[in-house]
Amino acid sequence: MRRPAVRMMSVALVSFLLPLGMFLALRESGGFDPRLHAPIIHFYIVSGVSFLALLLAAALGYAGMRLRNFGIAFLSLAYVSMTGLLMLHGLATPGFLMDHNSVQGVSSQLGILAAAGWIWLSSLPAARRMVLRLGNASRWLAPAYTLLLLAFLVFSLQGPHTMHDWALDLQGSRPALTGLVLALLAHAAWSYARNYRSARMPLQLGILYGCGLLAAGQVVMVSGEPWRLSWWLYHVLLLLSLVSVAWGLGRQLAGSRGSLSAALRALYRSTPQEWLQKCISPSVEDLIEATEQKDGYTAGHNYRVALYALKLAEKLDLAPEQLLAIGQGAIVHDVGKLYVPEAILNKPAALSPEERQVVELHPVRGYELCRNLGFMRQELAVVRSHHERWDGTGYPDRLEAEQIPLTARIAAVADVYDALTSQRAYRRAMTPEQALAFIGAESGRHFDPACVAAWLELAEEEPEFFARMTEEDQRPLLGRSRAVPGSVPPLA
Repeated sequence: MRRPAVRMMSVALVSFLLPLGMFLALRESGGFDPRLHAPIIHFYIVSGVSFLALLLAAALGYAGMRLRNFGIAFLSLAYVSMTGLLMLHGLATPGFLMDHNSVQGVSSQLGILAAAGWIWLSSLPAARRMVLRLGNASRWLAPAYTLLLLAFLVFSLQGPHTMHDWALDLQGSRPALTGLVLALLAHAAWSYARNYRSARMPLQLGILYGCGLLAAGQVVMVSGEPWRLSWWLYHVLLLLSLVSVAWGLGRQLAGSRGSLSAALRALYRSTPQEWLQKCISPSVEDLIEATEQKDGYTAGHNYRVALYALKLAEKLDLAPEQLLAIGQGAIVHDVGKLYVPEAILNKPAALSPEERQVVELHPVRGYELCRNLGFMRQELAVVRSHHERWDGTGYPDRLEAEQIPLTARIAAVADVYDALTSQRAYRRAMTPEQALAFIGAESGRHFDPACVAAWLELAEEEPEFFARMTEEDQRPLLGRSRAVPGSVPPLA
């Protein structure tokens, strides 16, 4: 990890260790740790924390639904958890509505555990299968989870004896639960620190500090003696963890002209390069490595096509799951060329009809390979159909117009643009202007007119992106092999 990320993690560690130091100092001081039995005050403090969690959950949930983003939705559910379970924690205050603290103990521990779990999920790459499965169920996940929390709240208040038994079970599991909470929050903090290093988003920083404060709250909760001054500290830490996230969100909003959607889109939908890193699963890594080892130029071409395709897909406002499909499909779209003999692949002259037939089998070969590796339908569509043409004269299936999957139509524009602007043994590379003119002329014949229109708009809005790819963009993606773009590239 680089120095800025180390600094961020160090500050997060301070936000964890400093409160623990205060807790230990109070607990060991004796006279400075009096017993403060104040059920009414406890109820109002916990209710305030719960209300702030509700505001955060509502803001994040609204934006998550509008942007159809998994990470935002999971972050929202973290604060839904704290809202419901801390509300129960407050209502179950001993001496307020109940005479024992079993419900209170269970609800506070479950609240922190659930929040830590959802925060951890929000930090994971969106290409993880678990994240994709939960994200695909996002339409019913939030309401179902909220109803589950409400049912648990009603059950807890009506069945305190059952909760008492659960509290006894939790008592023996506290060390394991604490270890789990700390592990989840440490991993989430690591991820947000690494992301903050490159993106510098205030909300990332707020979540990072919030993880440290929430982790400290877990330790104080399980170690403190109820109603002691030191025990009250964990309520303050829960509040501060929420304030930290709210502060980060406020700073993010201020930098996005007050638009919540824009602020969170910037957080979870960043540059194509970062999106592409999120798309790389173990299966994709293996294919990239195999491609690099056979031909470094093809690996660089795949990478650039994936970057271009993601840029175009964002312009078309595709959903996150479609962006992931395009990223994973485009980065291996030419993997079928592994089965093309090198004599054909690197031939500097025109191909014979027989050799052309061999090359035109590569989408099917790539499709079969990726299907056996467990790629999903939208990703497979990119691999199989990126050489289909809008007028039906492409290959391998002679699809036309909207029969061609949208992900493949997007990849086709990106694929041809990179091929035209790359040096060939049999021709010079076109300039970006020449390549854009060619793609514009092929609208409605080779390419989807909507994709071409969006591509040309992008060229006007971000000419520097099309003028050149940086050296970093043209290196093999994984850096595992020493392959570099060669002087005799294969047929695109």
